[in-house]
Amino acid sequence: MSEDALDWLMEGDPAIRWQTMRDLLDAPESEYQAERAKTATEGWGSKILDYQDPNGRWRKGRWTDSPWIVLQLMDIGIPAETASLKNAFAFHADRLMPPGEVTLDKILKSRMDLCHLGFWLRIGAYFSPEDERLQQIIEVILELTMPDGAWNCQIRNKPHTHHSSFHTTFNVLEGLKQAHIAGLINNEKFFEAEARAMEFMLDHQMYRSDKTGEVIAERFTHLTYPSAWHYRVIRGLDYIRSTPFITDSRLDDPIRMLESQRGKDGKWITEKRIPGDQYFNMEAWGKPSRWVTLKALRILRARTQ
Repeated sequence: MSEDALDWLMEGDPAIRWQTMRDLLDAPESEYQAERAKTATEGWGSKILDYQDPNGRWRKGRWTDSPWIVLQLMDIGIPAETASLKNAFAFHADRLMPPGEVTLDKILKSRMDLCHLGFWLRIGAYFSPEDERLQQIIEVILELTMPDGAWNCQIRNKPHTHHSSFHTTFNVLEGLKQAHIAGLINNEKFFEAEARAMEFMLDHQMYRSDKTGEVIAERFTHLTYPSAWHYRVIRGLDYIRSTPFITDSRLDDPIRMLESQRGKDGKWITEKRIPGDQYFNMEAWGKPSRWVTLKALRILRARTQ
């Protein structure tokens, strides 16, 4: 691992520094958590919070609306106790799941996209783990697992859908993982669901047809951050790095691809922006990216450990 690249990461935003300290430098928890705390008052996290409306929301738009922004703040590592985010889950859930009322499972299944249930779960498990409505979301998500082991949001409008979606799978998995961290789903139930989904992804080598071996979509290979609901190989690998599946031989191909995307300076660029609005660009497109480099380095490190 290049010392120059590590030094460069540590010259970046608090969001990058604390994760570099945790994932690449093995810093003591007290040290990286102290750095993490700065994300609410300095740099990107603080700047995003400045755009928050007095009612606690962000203006509607793609990708300026509240769910995308809150998920981005979670990626940054914003502390869960941040006062202005205490209602982040309620803002999304109250409309379909009024507090204190019974919401039928069929309402969630028919009126809410499965990807968004994953987002709700991730946000709620982080900021409001005590909210009893999260258990119902977990059960609905698990019930909607497809026979191939993962998920596809198209089943809401196309009930005969039979093949899972890479996009939906990670939108859901990230929510389930946060729920597991919060103690909302037991080990057996979570690890079984995760393992089924991992097998689905590994059978596709993260981006290829399991029947022909052809690349399903070239955009999956792009080094894109932020990616909102969109799947990218680097996003999938960044999830898998914290699981036992990171050593699976079916990852040889995507790992080689990731290594080939590294520049001569030991860094990775960010590329192919997803169309939509941003309050500001955290990094310059087409230039070396601390976000992408951080993710790539910790993926490769996990692969060899």
